[in-house]
Amino acid sequence: MPSALLTPAAFLLLTDTPALLAALLLAALLHELAHYTVLRLFGIRTARFTVTGLGATLCVPELHRLSYGAELLSAAAGPLVNLLLWVVLSLTGRDELSLFAGAQMVLGVLNLLPVRPMDGGRILWLLAAYLTEPYTADRVAAAVGLAVSSALFLLCLWLVLTTGNGVFLLLGALWLVYRSLPAELFFGKCQDEFAVLTKNIKPQ
Repeated sequence: MPSALLTPAAFLLLTDTPALLAALLLAALLHELAHYTVLRLFGIRTARFTVTGLGATLCVPELHRLSYGAELLSAAAGPLVNLLLWVVLSLTGRDELSLFAGAQMVLGVLNLLPVRPMDGGRILWLLAAYLTEPYTADRVAAAVGLAVSSALFLLCLWLVLTTGNGVFLLLGALWLVYRSLPAELFFGKCQDEFAVLTKNIKPQ
């Protein structure tokens, strides 16, 4: 599974306080634990689960064994748990929990963007693959991801040019644009098609 991507999240809540780092790390940990729980419910083992200063990462070599529906639930579990915790923490009305609530919200929303490697990008691919087939889904996900990340980049660029702020947001958006570029730009069309055929075919 993709990392919870704390670094882009930090771009949205830019500060150097230890409290924010703790809030983001906790949000990332809970995010990946939600993925892990759903995977275990479907009998899928994880090879590695790491937590560092940049976030939490779940390595799942057996992900291809899941059906489209099962992996969809697994991909959605992380951001949905973050958003649920954001609502719960916000409803408490306690100021000391506002930072943790904000971190949950940012991580949840960020990971629902339909851009690879975010969970939202994987969710879009899974839905498209279920309705069509993997090759078409790969093209749809790439096109949507590039459009969304490019729009986000232009918005951040406008913010920087008009206010002088948001440089880190701009760098984060640029990173998303890079990750959304078609794989054939770097590896060639034949290799990309082979990867789609060999890695993305799933049981129904």
